[in-house]
Amino acid sequence: MEKIITSAEDKNHSIKKYKTVMADPPWDINQRGKYNRRSAESHYELMPVDRIKAMPVANLCEENAHLYLWVPNGLLQEGLDVIKAWGFTFRSPIYWIKPRLSLGNYVRNASETLLFATRGKAPVKFHAQPNWLFAPQQEHSHKPEEQFALIERLSDGPYLELFARRRCHHFDWDVWGNEIDSDIIIPGYPVPHYSDKAIKKEV
Repeated sequence: MEKIITSAEDKNHSIKKYKTVMADPPWDINQRGKYNRRSAESHYELMPVDRIKAMPVANLCEENAHLYLWVPNGLLQEGLDVIKAWGFTFRSPIYWIKPRLSLGNYVRNASETLLFATRGKAPVKFHAQPNWLFAPQQEHSHKPEEQFALIERLSDGPYLELFARRRCHHFDWDVWGNEIDSDIIIPGYPVPHYSDKAIKKEV
């Protein structure tokens, strides 16, 4: 079931609280080039950093929570700024090591960075996790499926993926994004379609 929900309709609804949030924002810095098939802009709509920072992510989370934020290697400072704006404290990078070279503005990237952050009293469940994972590349911006097992090993649910482009095979995850039937409504950030789960919450 699909329903268009506008920003005017999302004012009065209860928001589920999550213990773990993973986000892969569509950064608009160094990602443009609509005529370049390999640029981010040719695949999806980009979002300014200030608008990413303004998202009410803190309101989506429990007092003690974990955040995993994907950030291009050239935008580490912007990623740290987003973490702070969302009310979290940066703890460690986790590196996705790729089997082949990707693009880069100065050097060719063979990795992407997942920034891990916490708020409140939120220790990890597993203390022997390396800060890297080796996984194959897929289509543009498709993060490795292995990320979900890594996150669930370290962090408790409920789980939420922001800017999701496909539904996770792990059924314990809620999703939100422009390219998927979103399970939650974020005030001020309407998306084209919502799932039955979000519509029931709104009603």
